[in-house]
Amino acid sequence: MPDWAREVRARLSSLTLSPEREAEIVDELAQHLDDRWRELIAGGASPDDATRLTLADFRQRDVLARRMATLRQAHPPASVTPGVATGRLLGDLRHDLRYATRTMAARPGFTAVAVLSLALSIGADTAIFSLWNGVLHASLPAVREPDQLVMLSNPDESGSWTGRTQGPRSWLTYGEFEQLRDHAEGFSAIMASQSSLNTWQVRFEGGDWEEARGRLVSGGFFQALGVAPAIGRLFTAADDRTDTPDAVISHDYWKRRFGGRFDVLGKTLTVRKAVLTIIGVAPPGFIGETSGQRPDLWLPLRMQPSVLPGSDRLHDTPPEKTMWLHVFGRLTPGVTPAQAEAQANAVFRAGLESFYGGIATPERRRELLDQRLQIGPAGRGASPTRHEFSQSLTALLAGVAVLLLIACANLANLLLARGAVRTPEMALRLSLGASRGRLIRQLVTESLALAAIGGAAAIAVAYGLHGALVRMLAESDPRFHMSFSADPLVLAFNLPATVCAALLFGVLPAWQATRADAATSLKEQSRGGSGTFGRLRSAGLLVSLQLALSLPLLVGAGLLARTVYNLLRADLGFPAERLLLVRVNLRDAGYEGARRDSVLRELVGEVRRIPGVQAASFSQLGVFSGGESSATIEVEGYAPKADGRQSALDVIGPGYFSTLGVPMRVGREILESDSGDATNVCAINEAFAKRFFDHRNPIGMRITLVNDDNRTSYQVVGVAKNARTHSLRGDVEPRFFVPAKQPYASASPTLLIRTAAGTQPVLAAVRKGIQGVDAAVPIMSATSIEERMAPLTAQDRATAQLAVVFGAVALALAAIGLYGVLSYGIARRTGEIAIRIALGAQRGRVISMILRETSGLVAVGLALGGGMAYMASRLIGSRLYGVAPQDPLTLTLATGLLLMVAFSAAGVPAMRASRVDPMTALRQS
Repeated sequence: MPDWAREVRARLSSLTLSPEREAEIVDELAQHLDDRWRELIAGGASPDDATRLTLADFRQRDVLARRMATLRQAHPPASVTPGVATGRLLGDLRHDLRYATRTMAARPGFTAVAVLSLALSIGADTAIFSLWNGVLHASLPAVREPDQLVMLSNPDESGSWTGRTQGPRSWLTYGEFEQLRDHAEGFSAIMASQSSLNTWQVRFEGGDWEEARGRLVSGGFFQALGVAPAIGRLFTAADDRTDTPDAVISHDYWKRRFGGRFDVLGKTLTVRKAVLTIIGVAPPGFIGETSGQRPDLWLPLRMQPSVLPGSDRLHDTPPEKTMWLHVFGRLTPGVTPAQAEAQANAVFRAGLESFYGGIATPERRRELLDQRLQIGPAGRGASPTRHEFSQSLTALLAGVAVLLLIACANLANLLLARGAVRTPEMALRLSLGASRGRLIRQLVTESLALAAIGGAAAIAVAYGLHGALVRMLAESDPRFHMSFSADPLVLAFNLPATVCAALLFGVLPAWQATRADAATSLKEQSRGGSGTFGRLRSAGLLVSLQLALSLPLLVGAGLLARTVYNLLRADLGFPAERLLLVRVNLRDAGYEGARRDSVLRELVGEVRRIPGVQAASFSQLGVFSGGESSATIEVEGYAPKADGRQSALDVIGPGYFSTLGVPMRVGREILESDSGDATNVCAINEAFAKRFFDHRNPIGMRITLVNDDNRTSYQVVGVAKNARTHSLRGDVEPRFFVPAKQPYASASPTLLIRTAAGTQPVLAAVRKGIQGVDAAVPIMSATSIEERMAPLTAQDRATAQLAVVFGAVALALAAIGLYGVLSYGIARRTGEIAIRIALGAQRGRVISMILRETSGLVAVGLALGGGMAYMASRLIGSRLYGVAPQDPLTLTLATGLLLMVAFSAAGVPAMRASRVDPMTALRQS
């Protein structure tokens, strides 16, 4: 085979090329000559003839040098030998990849910047998409045929409700589950699970107490979900008819807590007063029926009285029901969801008629029978966080998509600049017969190689960012958990994102680099490259696009940051400092009836005697506990509207309002004497007074609490200032407060303790005081009001933090893009600027000229970005608090920041241009 490198080098000898540039050209042209020689050999030519034909255009030793100097004609593409196209395509691709690898290695700085930009932007996209997909769309992991699962309860709600209800049911009772399990047709399996996840104190084999999360499930739970044990066995339907104290632990918990040891089977664990035996380990990846939560263990529903003592949730006594279960079913093949729903409702209706048959009033009985089941797909499982996080995650996904576009535009600008530098190379290759399509393909291959490396690195970025996001969201719900996994949909997102990124930042520079006429390009290069700024029109449009895309990110970040600021400074209606909240469980300690009321007052009295405690009281619902209670009422002198018989209700202790720091607007608060056998009294808030009494004086008026045939009347003795004790958002709802006495003594009240100094110095004394009254009383939680409120703003804070980061990155990329375009444009116009200065132009006029051109780019960006910002603010409108979506201050600040950064980025190259020495620049040109 001929030495093509030697042949090319001989023909370049008359050019004064740098060694690096000559080596690059020799390497590239030698490869082209070798490809042409092999084509001719494949077409049947002898080696000598192939060599002669390949060098036919290089007979004179200086022909290549002359062509590079003048380039008066373009060599037509070489003919293609019939029958060899397929092999040539693969060979060209291999060559393109080799050349792309050499190009990236020759410019490590550019490669590092490009890969880092892509890794960060694609990684952020992948992380947010993984979380968005996992929370909103992913099927339950490790579950057989999840599309065959349906749900007979509301998948977006968790908790429990004791009482009566109407309409579609959110949860079901244990008795209703049994009826459906035994009589509903259309299901091959039906199972039930506790709708909420418990946090228990557990102890293994008599060791120390530790925290574990668990859920109560029916015997057919694992069978309905179609899972098999990793080791041991799982619950079966037979366990629903026994009280066998067994437990199944998760595979993850088995690995974390027991190191994956097989001798875990048969070990005992204690939960509350129950001692259970571990009988099996769930399969890897299995989290149960609820997306976004990771139980450590599952216990049988029949163990409820032992592990959740205080009330019997397995047996209901008319007319009250305890609704607390999610119920799932697996459809029988051939049965549609509509058919299964009709069959299930027939069984459900029969159960309701039997349960409420003793209700005396026909009208009330009809109301209670107005309940129904709605069957929906359950392949994604239940998820109390799905509705809560959906809007924030969708907004973040849109934000990172915009960030990826900005990164692609920035890289396109870098490639445009690099493409201009490579114009002589492209001109040379065009003169040697390469087609523009062939060159575009090679340049796009380089972009794809860059994107492939960036996309691979993005997986690592996505993994780390995903973990940080989960930790942020878990602040609002500590039970929330989601692992980053190689979900096919996530990988299917990463691959197209990588390819699209390569095409977005690679195609335009490739087309721009190859579209110019070869001779004209080389002539311009020989004159020193004095092209005008208009030659950078494509780069300028990309800069305007970057600025336009940055503005909605900045506006969104500003609106979300102001929302967090407003939430943290929201007027609660009482001072939040030095307020300690301690929740105790009197039911678990065995207190019922009058004894519960008595010990609660003894606990409050003991706390009040602690040094450093200014005041103490208690409340059934507490402050920002997440719990709520409502009641049907009749108000004296008020004609009820359609929804005018419902009000929020709280049961409180003496001194509640003074302890909380809520002033009374009219009348007095609840006193110690109001808890005796005297006349029933109550207090109301301003919202209640405005809604039900309008302009009437409520003091002395009566409010009747209606509970079927039971009616309890209360006299209003005070109106308290509106206070936010349950939610930071929205209006304060009407609420009335009754003193704690039978039958409304709370089973798990919250003690409100106002301290003289901080809360931490008295916390230990409070614990000791409670234990001194009765060591059997469990302290469920003890937090300051600030700690209790933190989860309420955690999601807003996480969203705002990410939005600010995205906005800052977008702004930095836009500034870099503008700086790069102006620097390159000015470098190409050095001769023009030197002439202007030599003819007497003041340096200030040169700076003004550059800044005027910059103003055009910025104006186009702001015009486009304003519309985008309007749409972005509408997208996040429901997440805002205390600020309007089209807030003029936020828009002005964001625009001002963008202008400041843009002109700062433009100022550096403008100042450099004004300091050009005319003589030196003209000599170099």
